[in-house]
Parts: sequence; structure tokens; C-alpha cells
Amino acid sequence: RQRLEEASRLFFAQSLEEKKKVARDEINPTGYYDTEHTKNVRDWKEVLDFLVKDPTLVPLNSDENDDRVIQWSNPSPQYPSHF
Repeated sequence: RQRLEEASRLFFAQSLEEKKKVARDEINPTGYYDTEHTKNVRDWKEVLDFLVKDPTLVPLNSDENDDRVIQWSNPSPQYPSHF
């Protein structure tokens, strides 16, 4: 846990430009995000969402007869290297 907390401190201390290199997007919901909204008001927080199991296979849709999946993977920040 201490290693994760230290890596998190180092990651979030970087410039916004560096953090946005691993930003989440429409295709991959994991990564850096700083524009969270609650009740249509911007939250003043930053997050780095990640998957415990990497990669993770997720159903493409909710149709139980459709067995197609999509693979999500964690972005890999360059710094800190042990993140």
C-alpha cells in the first residue's frame, strides 16, 4: 500500500501535460481524469482509474446472446516507472 501511495503522489505531482498523456477516453475508461462533475458542478479532484486485472475483457453490450467482448487495459504512465 505504501508503494502505491508514493507512486500516486509522484504521479499527481507532475504537470497536467504529463498526466494527460495517460488520460481516459471514449474507448478506454481507465486512466487520468480531471473533469468529474457532480450534479452538473465540476469537482475539484483528479483521478487515475485503473483495473486490478489487466487486461480485462468486458462484454461489448448487455445482450446475453452476443458473446463479443472488448479488451480494456491500463495506461502506463512513464513516471513514476514503478507505477
